Amino acid sequence: MLTPVVKLLTRKPLILDAGWALTDGLISRGLTPFRIFTLPLTILIDFIAFLFADIVLLESQAQARRVRRMLGVPKSKIKVLFTGLNETSFSLKSVQSALITDLKNRIEKLNFPITILFRGKINREAGFENILSAAHQLQDQAAFIFVVGNKDIDKKFPINCITLSEISDDDMKHIYLLADIALGQISSHPRLKYTIPHKAYEAGFFAITYVTSDSEGIREFLNSDSAFLLKEPFPESLVEAVSDLRNLELRTKYAKNIHQKYMEVASQSILNERFEEITAQLVITKARRSR
Repeated sequence: MLTPVVKLLTRKPLILDAGWALTDGLISRGLTPFRIFTLPLTILIDFIAFLFADIVLLESQAQARRVRRMLGVPKSKIKVLFTGLNETSFSLKSVQSALITDLKNRIEKLNFPITILFRGKINREAGFENILSAAHQLQDQAAFIFVVGNKDIDKKFPINCITLSEISDDDMKHIYLLADIALGQISSHPRLKYTIPHKAYEAGFFAITYVTSDSEGIREFLNSDSAFLLKEPFPESLVEAVSDLRNLELRTKYAKNIHQKYMEVASQSILNERFEEITAQLVITKARRSR
């Protein structure tokens, strides 16, 4: 609800960096009775915010089409800009922490040829049950690192899994460097048709092989050359992917390609340039209309 306030106070062109509609986030988590009750208010907040903004930034073309249909936002008002990530939070040189030293020791004790990283929320969109089932099937073949929330740290994991929570950006950088594969969303959740998970950009930045379900959303950023795309989001598909990716040459190819793609279209410098272009065009348009 800050959008109309800022607009009225500043009287200047306003860009709303939304990424997606609040309504979308509410619906994607499942419509419980309470969420159904709050849905009209959430839609109203989105409508007012988008109405008062001169430009609305959204994460993907598919998201833009969805917002236009759902909220009636004019096409001319919407610009697509990848969310990317804050590279500076991962770029500082640092001393390896005790947590990372312990993690290295635990991985070495497991003594598996490949280490797989899952980072994120344990929910339907992530396909956590599929990932956990695959981890069970790979108990004698791969180590898994699960970076999850505090509430999920005590869940039952197989013996080849290491669970962590409350990880700093600095430690997260070292964890990525320890992993051979990063997992995206392994599900067929409807939201994957129009969203690009944040961890896809992290995999690109760190140049690590990324395995994810094939979806309309992710294909706006990656393709079958830059990510290992699962045609079917099943545990068996993930197990087969891990088996294929034991090939170092194949992993190296995916890692190189995803990093190259990231640098071309989603790096911090590229997104800054794109944002400056959008801002400049908005200022020019407003100046012409005020004549």
